[in-house]
Amino acid sequence: MNKKALIPIFLLLAVGVFFSFRLTADKNAAELFNNEEKLNIEPFQAPDDATLTKNQAIQQTIMRVIQEGHFSPKEINDDFAKKVFSKYLEMSDYGKLFFTQGDIDEFSSYESKVDDEIQNGTTAFCDAVIAKAKTRRKDAENYCQEALKNPFTFSNMDEIELDGKKLSWCKDEDALKARWFLSMKFRTLSRLTELKEAQVSSKDSKEKLKTVDTLEKEARTSVQKNMTSFFKRLNKISDGDYFASYINSICHVIDPHTDFFPPKDKQRFDEEISGTFYGIGAVLSIEDGNCKIQQIVTGSPCWKGGKLKNGDIILKVAQGADDPVDIYGWDLEDIVSIIRGKEGSEVRLSVKHLDGSMEVISIKRGKVQMEDTFAKSVILKNNGISIGYILLPEFYADFNAKDGNGRRCAKDMEKEIQKLKSENVNGIIVDLRGNGGGSLNDVVEIGGMFVDKGPIVQVKSKGAAAQPLDDNAGGILYDGPLTILVNQGSASASEILAAAMQDYKRAVILGATSFGKGTVQRVFSLEDFYQGDPNLFPFGSVKLTLQKFYRINGGSTQLKGVTPDVTLPDLYELMDVGERKDENSMAWDQVAKADYKPFKSSVDLNTLIEASKKRVQSDGAFKLISQNALRVKKQSDDNRYSLNEKKYLNQIKDAKDFAKQMEEADKTKKLLVVDNLANEKPKTSDTVAVKKNDDWIKLVKKDPYINEASNVIADWVKAIKNAPLGTINKDLN
Repeated sequence: MNKKALIPIFLLLAVGVFFSFRLTADKNAAELFNNEEKLNIEPFQAPDDATLTKNQAIQQTIMRVIQEGHFSPKEINDDFAKKVFSKYLEMSDYGKLFFTQGDIDEFSSYESKVDDEIQNGTTAFCDAVIAKAKTRRKDAENYCQEALKNPFTFSNMDEIELDGKKLSWCKDEDALKARWFLSMKFRTLSRLTELKEAQVSSKDSKEKLKTVDTLEKEARTSVQKNMTSFFKRLNKISDGDYFASYINSICHVIDPHTDFFPPKDKQRFDEEISGTFYGIGAVLSIEDGNCKIQQIVTGSPCWKGGKLKNGDIILKVAQGADDPVDIYGWDLEDIVSIIRGKEGSEVRLSVKHLDGSMEVISIKRGKVQMEDTFAKSVILKNNGISIGYILLPEFYADFNAKDGNGRRCAKDMEKEIQKLKSENVNGIIVDLRGNGGGSLNDVVEIGGMFVDKGPIVQVKSKGAAAQPLDDNAGGILYDGPLTILVNQGSASASEILAAAMQDYKRAVILGATSFGKGTVQRVFSLEDFYQGDPNLFPFGSVKLTLQKFYRINGGSTQLKGVTPDVTLPDLYELMDVGERKDENSMAWDQVAKADYKPFKSSVDLNTLIEASKKRVQSDGAFKLISQNALRVKKQSDDNRYSLNEKKYLNQIKDAKDFAKQMEEADKTKKLLVVDNLANEKPKTSDTVAVKKNDDWIKLVKKDPYINEASNVIADWVKAIKNAPLGTINKDLN
């Protein structure tokens, strides 16, 4: 999930928002892991003889909180200053469309002084960038308008690089003007291609075909309209927004999960509604100027469609057959407002996939209900062997419910396991793919359902020894064959459960290496740590890394994640994703091993693992995925697009052919036998529930990862049945 920008914007804050304004997985981790953690630090005391600006007061307060409260604060020195300098310029102009090399040279005098400014509470570097930005965005608007005045020709061999990290700063204003020309030419070519395709696919045969010149003019007009909207929004960015971005450049050099939330963003971050809304069901964030898909909500319209993926970048949004609107430069609330709409209405998203291919995805808006994110199960059949499959989308827990009776994933998991046991299943699959984490208490409780008394995870606070968190309930709810599925989207609490079951040798873990988030955050109000003029309030909040957690074997999941026992090919396996993509991520380390005893089974799990690996190597579906993973990586690394129409169309065609190839491969997948648990099939009169259930069953049936997890269970069951008399133990109970 590289931080790339197709059309970079000047500045946007990296704040994730659910379409329902639900809490994101990262916030779940921040709140639920640390509901007991406190910060015992002295507030920043404003000097009596000094008049601080609001920005200075915020900067000094947040630095006090970070230096004294962060799990592992970094030394504020020249090296730190250079990283903040680079990050702020990157956040301010990722696509290098505004500043020139001359501007950067002017800023360079601050490069080794940023640490002094941080220590002294001054903001000269930030102020200089803000002042220059205001001038440069006016220049850019003029360059843009001039570029769109005259028709473009698409017969020469121009190219455009869309990855800001690979671009150099323009040497002067003429070079900057030329870069804007190429940017507008690319956007016009992209829109022209869409208009031509729409004309070819039009069902109205009587409609007079438009000439290429007419379509080119329409494309330029469309781009011009969107750019006018872009600059209008850009000009609304306040000095406070620029300052917030500067503070976040400091926070993100400390570590990627420490964030500053200005008052308006903290309010948005906390806003949560329950029940039902109409949308597509995804978590969005703004990252390096891109509107990125952070998470797909299980059961939602885009989840059912299957085309929108984590890490995809939304470039444009269209209402039904209307013209698409470029959304770069928009804040998340505005993006959400045009994606949500009436139930059954169509929204078309122009997206760029992780492999660099572009696609227009049509989605019918529908109900996104919170119950779709809860644990649920079905029964699979593998050569006559009955297997329970449990999908756990997140480690949810409602601590705000009265009397402590809110919905909790541990209680729901217990119910699902009990139901599967009553169905006499021979094994259970727990699916944690895409599960971004949540409640620590619940993951410990769930881990205890599969092992007897013992530690599930170790948690370490600043300056303290690691403390094991044990399941003290005693007994095992389920002791039969168990497999767990993980992928790059499995983070935090998901990694705790998978790692614990792996260390106990209780389950076979399958999938891709997990995200690698082994840190714990909590959100604090900055006003609580400031003693000075209250007229400066509100300050906002800081999300601070307070703890790290460790496996019971002593190793951390930080950076490394959980390596599956059986690695299953994945389209994005060669991509730079997860915690390890960020150079400022906290380091991997280890603590002492906790006191635990591996689970005793009559079956050697290594035998099952080796059999699975051999099966995967010869599986046609997985072979195709591995082949295409190389293609995905290659396309992701190459963000150059031709502005020659013929070459550009070939690039687009190649991407479309790839998508069709994957669709055709999808049709040939071996289908599992899947059915609902007894008495859980929706009533035929409830057509919505029936449709939702049928969609889910279809997805489970053709999922090759679930299929292989079921194969491991089948091998496990057969091994138990073939064990010598007297060695068959409680595994099948």
